[in-house]
Amino acid sequence: MVLADADQPLDRVAVAMAGGLAEVAVHPSGAEAPLRCRARAVTVSGPDFRYRADNRIRGPVEARTWTAEGEAWRLVLPRA
Repeated sequence: MVLADADQPLDRVAVAMAGGLAEVAVHPSGAEAPLRCRARAVTVSGPDFRYRADNRIRGPVEARTWTAEGEAWRLVLPRA
């Protein structure tokens, strides 16, 4: 599913984990509300852009793909 293409400028794209899927919010320039969807993989591409990951600014890059891994983040504690 394509939420925006190269002809549609974007103000912001947000990707977060929600229930084992990536929750995507695309904010087109001038739009009142973001476009939203959930996906297992999200690819953002375009002219050099920067993104924030782990509280650090990364890039510039021309493309970046995020893949949701439902079991990727968990904490295992030793038995008492």
